[in-house]
Amino acid sequence: MTVWANRLREFYKSLGLTLVALEDLLGIDATTISRYLNGQRIPEITFLKKLDDAIHRRTGARLRPEVMSAVRTEYLAACLMHEPQRHEVYVLRDELDEARSRLAAAEQTVAELQDQITGEQRRRQELTSGLRELEAVAASGLHDAETLRRERDTAMVERDLLDELLQEHLVELKLASRDRVISLQLEKEVSRVLIAAEEALEDVLAEEDAATGHPPARADTIPDRAKARWWKRTSSADLARLREQTSLAAREHIPDLVQQLNGWDPEEPLDLSIPSVGSYISTEAAQLAAVIDSLLREAARLAAEQAVMRGSVNAMFSNLSRRSQALIQRQLSLISELESREADPDQLTSLFKLDHLATRMRRNGENLLVLAGEEPGRRWTRPVPLVDVLRSAAGEVEQYERIELSTVPGTEVTGRAVNDLVHLLAELLENATSFSPPQTKVKVTGHTLPDGRVLVEIRDAGIGLSPENLAAINERLASPPTVDISVYSRMGLFVAGRLSQRHGIRVQLHPAGTSGTSALAVLPVDLVQYPSAGPDGVPAT
Repeated sequence: MTVWANRLREFYKSLGLTLVALEDLLGIDATTISRYLNGQRIPEITFLKKLDDAIHRRTGARLRPEVMSAVRTEYLAACLMHEPQRHEVYVLRDELDEARSRLAAAEQTVAELQDQITGEQRRRQELTSGLRELEAVAASGLHDAETLRRERDTAMVERDLLDELLQEHLVELKLASRDRVISLQLEKEVSRVLIAAEEALEDVLAEEDAATGHPPARADTIPDRAKARWWKRTSSADLARLREQTSLAAREHIPDLVQQLNGWDPEEPLDLSIPSVGSYISTEAAQLAAVIDSLLREAARLAAEQAVMRGSVNAMFSNLSRRSQALIQRQLSLISELESREADPDQLTSLFKLDHLATRMRRNGENLLVLAGEEPGRRWTRPVPLVDVLRSAAGEVEQYERIELSTVPGTEVTGRAVNDLVHLLAELLENATSFSPPQTKVKVTGHTLPDGRVLVEIRDAGIGLSPENLAAINERLASPPTVDISVYSRMGLFVAGRLSQRHGIRVQLHPAGTSGTSALAVLPVDLVQYPSAGPDGVPAT
């Protein structure tokens, strides 16, 4: 308490007041102030505000924020050392304020998303009604068909974009609603723990008052002086042990449980038990330990609920994606049939564009399967030359004409990895074409490494990335995070990370000379094989 008491005496000397004058300024009796100055008693935390107000009235200036922060830190350190129960109460009050702020933010986010979704649904209804009106007008034959077609196409594009946005916002709303529920549970639990801690503090203060001859807080809690000293020593030791066990639960037990839930199979039994933080506590501190145990059990339950919710969302993604994939596959088959029967060059060009668009749609659908942890239905049973894999990947990219394949090893990719590798490389190529000038080329090369692995390099001529962004992206590629709302901003890289992890492919981004970025994908030995001609490079023209 020395540091805190010294700081308090410095303020007292700087004010240049007698204890009686300070009594009037603070509204606290001189005897109590004297005990504060001598380090015999720690005041309530509200004393800091009273002290700041007194300095302001006396000098016309308030304490600077950094000084006030330092004073508060010294005060809390004194509490932790000499009155851990009081320190526990103040920490819990801070946590409660934080929990309430998080709850308010979550409620605001939910309200804003609900308003956005309502507006988007209203706009979609307007577009649908407008499209029906355009169809009716077109059927009447009274207006220019080309003009009506352009208006219809514009409305359909807006509706499709709105549908995508609406789906994103619905997912965001689900996640925000979950965050609101968790925040509400957290606020309730912290409130409950705080009430228990405040009651424990009241008891401690009553015991101390009784031991020192001050009026007791409760008539039925007056021990003798020896018992008060024993209780304080025992309680302090138990609270220290409680803090240690609670910290261990926060650092290890809860994260271990969350990691277990991330890989949990719903068909397998799940143990949600967490070791009690109060197993070796026998004093009144055990009441607080019991409340903390309850909080930890609730945290485990919420983590399990989140895992179940993730499983439900994954199942929804998988179901929707597989339905879409089936329809897109039928569409591709129909387009191929039309292409085989079409002789008009202009019509063939349009069909090729439609084929390319459907192929990209199929890849977007497969992204949902990757998010859900599923594998696509398409599979190859025989090896495919790497150059064909690269060509297929380029064919799934919007700006495919900008991709330039150079020398590629004459290796083949095992059938089990072909589709995922096409998908992975397509995501990297899409990223390269999207973040480089449209007039530049994206160059793709391949090399056989001495140990038999194969390196594929995708180099763009964009503005490049900062070292911090490169490090963050490479971390996400190496260890894809759990699916959450942040995934939507970097979907391609998340999918690439998941697919590379599935097959042991190492993917990293590096600066490409003076400008641009180079994406390197290293295929392990078990994914490649060499035809009888050997691993020499072949032109990819």
